[in-house]
Amino acid sequence: MPNDTLTGKVIAAIGGGDDHHRAVAVAAAEAGASVALASFNAIPEQEFSVNSIANEIWSIGRDHFADVIEASDPDRMGAFARKTWAELGGCDAIIVVSSLPTPSPDSPVEEKRAFAGRHRTPLLAAQAFGGLMREEGGGAVIFVAPDRDPGDEKALNAALSAHLGAGGPRITVVGRDAPAPDEAAAGVLAVFTPEGAS
Repeated sequence: MPNDTLTGKVIAAIGGGDDHHRAVAVAAAEAGASVALASFNAIPEQEFSVNSIANEIWSIGRDHFADVIEASDPDRMGAFARKTWAELGGCDAIIVVSSLPTPSPDSPVEEKRAFAGRHRTPLLAAQAFGGLMREEGGGAVIFVAPDRDPGDEKALNAALSAHLGAGGPRITVVGRDAPAPDEAAAGVLAVFTPEGAS
C-alpha cells in the first residue's frame, strides 16, 4: 500500500531477483524512494529478473537504475555504490536481500553463489556503502535473510564498526520473524518509522 515513508530517500537493493527482492524494492518505490537495483550474479536469469523489477519501479514513476553485477566482487560492489551516488544523489539505505534458494547438492557453482549471497555479499555491501554513508553523515544497512537470526545484529555491527570506525551506519537484520516476501518488505519499511529508526 503506497505511503510516504521514504519520500526523498534513495534505497539500493541487491538480490537475486526473486520474490523477496521484488517485494522489498517495489515497497520502497511505493513508499516514495528512488531505487538502485543490482543482482547477486551476472547471469541471464538474474538479469531478466532484476530488469523486470526495474520495469515495475518505472511504472510507479520513481527514479531508478538496474545493474547486473557479480556482487561478491569488491570492485563491482564499489562501482555500484559510486554509481548510486552519481545517478541518484546519494543513498540512505543499502538493502541486501539474501533469500536465495537452497542450492542443489550436485551443483558446486550454485553452492558457491549461495554462500557468497548469504555471507560475502552482505558484508561487502555494508563496507562499500557504509563508507560512503559515513562520509555523508549516516544511513542504514539492512540484511533481509529469512534464515538469519536477527540476534546476529550485535556481532555484525561490531564487525562493521571495526571496519569503518565509530559513527557509521548501523546494520539491521530482518530475519526469521519475516519469512514471506510481504513480511520482509514490511520489516524493511518498519526500520524507517520513528519506532524502528535507530
